[in-house]
Amino acid sequence: MPEEQGLSSTLLQLAPLIKGVIDRIKPIVDQPVIRFPFEMPLRVSAVIGAGLSGQVLPGTDFTNATEYPFEIERIKFSQDPAHTFRDWRILIKDQIFSMDWMKTSAMIATLVNDNTGAYELTFPWVVRPKGGALSIIVDNLDTINPITIDINLIGSQLIPRA
Repeated sequence: MPEEQGLSSTLLQLAPLIKGVIDRIKPIVDQPVIRFPFEMPLRVSAVIGAGLSGQVLPGTDFTNATEYPFEIERIKFSQDPAHTFRDWRILIKDQIFSMDWMKTSAMIATLVNDNTGAYELTFPWVVRPKGGALSIIVDNLDTINPITIDINLIGSQLIPRA
């Protein structure tokens, strides 16, 4: 009998710890979807001529042809070493909803977090499956030199739980 009392008191002491762990992992496990890491990069670096504006990046690179919605959490930007985030602007439009992400083109330096080099979306944006697409339009503010850029949409595919 004393052994059973010792075991039960030990379990009672561990109960709050176990409950805390379960409470922390429950939102991850108990969701109607599985979040599968997914990226949608620009396949080939784009070269934007000196002083050009309104250059549309290839639409096929930012089209979600998969079966599942794509939730964009952040956008990673990069450019050639001769330029900075102050040398180019971007305008993003959702093709399916006909929604502009911004009123006018925004300088990359105003969007990007200096520590991560990425634009962290406050609320994720969902690109619809089977043809949902974003249109990305770039302006080169350097009137003397062309700029080579890369863009990568990072997030998760939302796969329904069976």
